[in-house]
Amino acid sequence: MLIQEKISTFQAQIEQFQQYLDFPNAQHETSAKLAEIVSTRGISQDELREEIAQLQQKLHRLVKLLEKIRDRASVGELTVLYFVKSNFLLKEILDDGYWVLYWGEDAKKAIEELTSGSVALYKDLKSLVSPETPKKDINYVVVETLKHSLNSLLEAGLRVNAFSQEEVNAFDLGDITPQESETVLIFLSTMKKWEPVYKRLAAS
Repeated sequence: MLIQEKISTFQAQIEQFQQYLDFPNAQHETSAKLAEIVSTRGISQDELREEIAQLQQKLHRLVKLLEKIRDRASVGELTVLYFVKSNFLLKEILDDGYWVLYWGEDAKKAIEELTSGSVALYKDLKSLVSPETPKKDINYVVVETLKHSLNSLLEAGLRVNAFSQEEVNAFDLGDITPQESETVLIFLSTMKKWEPVYKRLAAS
């Protein structure tokens, strides 16, 4: 499961970026990094400020999803739908070019730990999935969802030097090309609660 504390690392860094955009300090490393991003990407500070605001909103949404997972899990309820949604939101955050804002040892460590946790969960559940496993099976849904987010985590990790290509190869994940789309996985994650309806219809 995604670790909320690691997401908070990104939130703290983005908040710091916002502060140094509003009150730049030429002598500070953060201001220098922001100036580098603006120059390299050929965008204005206002455009970067808007991107940071969008990223803050997405990170806030991700934290809310993680809180729902934690709250539901604490009372023994299944949280597969929220798991799917949170993983795809994480993928969106990593894929939309925001990775250029993740720098420094804290951010690298957070990506490394998020990736390691996802790899461990993937390997644990992959052994429970076979070609005969029904698509609505929870393990199948989680494994297919993790394929999406793992690809994005690995790519982001390589870009920010959280790990090397050799370390990625050492994860020994095999083929993690997703077989299901986000839409299908969201649908499959909700099928359990519809089963009683299907059974009643079949019996009528």
